[in-house]
Amino acid sequence: MLSTRNSSSIRHSLGMAIILIGIIASSVALAECQPGQMQEANNAYKSAQEFLVNRQWDAAIARMQSIVQVCPEHVEATRGLGTAMMGKGQFAEAIPYFQRVIELRAELAEAGDYANLGKAHARLKQYKEARAEFMKAEKLAPNDCGVLYNLGAMHYASKFYSQSVEVLEHALDACPAISEPVLKLLTDSAGKAAAQQKANGNNDRAAYFTGLAHKYGGQAGGSTTYDMVKKKMKDKDYQGAVTLLEQMLAKDPSHTGGLLTLARAQDQLQNRPASIAAYKKYLAVKPNDENATAAMLQVMVENDQCSLAKSEASSAAGKFQAKGRDVLAPVLYSWGLALECTGEYDAAREKFMQCASSGNSRYASYATRQVERMEGLKAVEEAEKKKAAQGQ
Repeated sequence: MLSTRNSSSIRHSLGMAIILIGIIASSVALAECQPGQMQEANNAYKSAQEFLVNRQWDAAIARMQSIVQVCPEHVEATRGLGTAMMGKGQFAEAIPYFQRVIELRAELAEAGDYANLGKAHARLKQYKEARAEFMKAEKLAPNDCGVLYNLGAMHYASKFYSQSVEVLEHALDACPAISEPVLKLLTDSAGKAAAQQKANGNNDRAAYFTGLAHKYGGQAGGSTTYDMVKKKMKDKDYQGAVTLLEQMLAKDPSHTGGLLTLARAQDQLQNRPASIAAYKKYLAVKPNDENATAAMLQVMVENDQCSLAKSEASSAAGKFQAKGRDVLAPVLYSWGLALECTGEYDAAREKFMQCASSGNSRYASYATRQVERMEGLKAVEEAEKKKAAQGQ
């Protein structure tokens, strides 16, 4: 019979949810006040920020309040008021300030803005409200480790156990640095999901989650083969990692973290057909991972499967388009590489431009340089055509 963890373990898991939340800072201030007022507010904020850093909450609040009196639309000062209120333990008072930040930033609101609001609700044990905010944050930052863990925790606290398992499995794949707390909460979530499904008469689903609870419970709290794999990868012993992964996957072929790591290790060894095969197995289980999709496409281009990569990229772009340009950026970048490989420089330039304009912090700058490369390659192509025509 499946055992459940005691209440202290649950409190620890929810406590970790608060600890792991990162506050994502932004330098954007969307203000309607006059330029002179904005300059005055910005100058005042520089000193106010020191109070925040030094955890001098009362001084920070006084200074931030004077700033928003001058410029009510000052985003950083508004956020600072929420942060200072949180520091003082005045969680209910922090909520309107974090809501105001989201209102001011509108479509420019970031994952951290919603995470801040989620954190305040979580501190008040308003778990369903916190869950809603972390769900918004996850849409904007689907691979952010803090967001994933805390969304899983809020699903758990709100008794959405199946969803907690799904999110935490993704966190386990994407965030090896926090694998220990993820495994503990994942085991709890799977156990609760099994009991919930059984109570609803879904015996097959109950058996599935029971299996997951045993699987992840066996990994939690001790050294595992996957721990050794991660060490091999860190030490750049990719062949050693592959050997361990093949042994592990022979016993557990659906271990998504193992499949994804195998794909990356084989790529490092330039064994690209094996890398592509591992990516395909991983994506069969996790089809909505846009980063892994983009990585596989790049390996396909490197393996001279350019036409196939172009076709796969087109399909992937259609699938991920609804997630927004930032999420779509890695696929656009890989699509550009595939088009370059087939000699379609104009089309490649278009994809790189779309990627560059996405604002994705990882891909935008690289895509900008690729736009310039495509322009250079197109110019060379035109010069060669002109030269050939003149030779005739």
